[in-house]
Amino acid sequence: MSHGATNRQLFPSVVIERVDAWRSFATVTDDPGTPSSTDTRHARTRLTIALIGLAVAALLAATMRAGVQIPQPFDALGGYVLVWVPLLGAVLLARFAISAPRGSAPVLGLALRPIDLLWGLAAGLILRILVSVLEVVVYGSLPSTAGGGAPTGSALIVMSFIVAVLAATVIAPVVEELFFRGLVLRSVRGSLPGRVAWIAVVISAALFASLHLVVASGPSEALVTGVGTFLVGLGTGTAAVLTGRLGPAIVTHIVFNASLLVLGVTAVSGGTGVVIE
Repeated sequence: MSHGATNRQLFPSVVIERVDAWRSFATVTDDPGTPSSTDTRHARTRLTIALIGLAVAALLAATMRAGVQIPQPFDALGGYVLVWVPLLGAVLLARFAISAPRGSAPVLGLALRPIDLLWGLAAGLILRILVSVLEVVVYGSLPSTAGGGAPTGSALIVMSFIVAVLAATVIAPVVEELFFRGLVLRSVRGSLPGRVAWIAVVISAALFASLHLVVASGPSEALVTGVGTFLVGLGTGTAAVLTGRLGPAIVTHIVFNASLLVLGVTAVSGGTGVVIE
């Protein structure tokens, strides 16, 4: 019996899988087999589509900050739609118009397991703490959330509030993780010689931060937003690479955004912390 076989008997399979994942993160792809030139070419084509979609989203966000006019109770989606449409368009085009690389998970890695809820909860709260520390360092205190609690009044006002919360805590995390960790990260990784994962994670996090910097106003907000979103991108990208699926990344993103909104609804603090919309 070989030494490697003995080790795999002594340690639980989940431990072995995590060790193998970390090795993959630092070295080469987790896809089986050696990537062909066709796989690399397809990855670069998908990356080109992603960059075009990102550029369009950034341009729309910069030139139309007020968003598009949508009737109540969906009016809160106006600003989001500007970003969602080109990002989702790029994801769909890259996914269905170009062949997926060998061994890739379906739908750009969109999968969720029960354990992802635990990892996402822990990672999301840790990232929120880190960004809160950054906010204290830069601003001198925690910024207020949208304090005052949940709105009351007409049914349309309440529904608009619910739509806004769902947009920030559910729809935006899914759309952005599909784009940045599903499309961008995988495309960058597939385009790199050796397909080193950590480089792809850093690049996808940097692009993620750059999109949010478009709407930042002032150097302090730009610093907090840029660093905060970059940290979140690193966290979600690492989770996506180590697990091979987007479930942990999406849950992390949801928890990170929702944690600040909970403070706002309960009027614990009261202003505008970083929400990755």
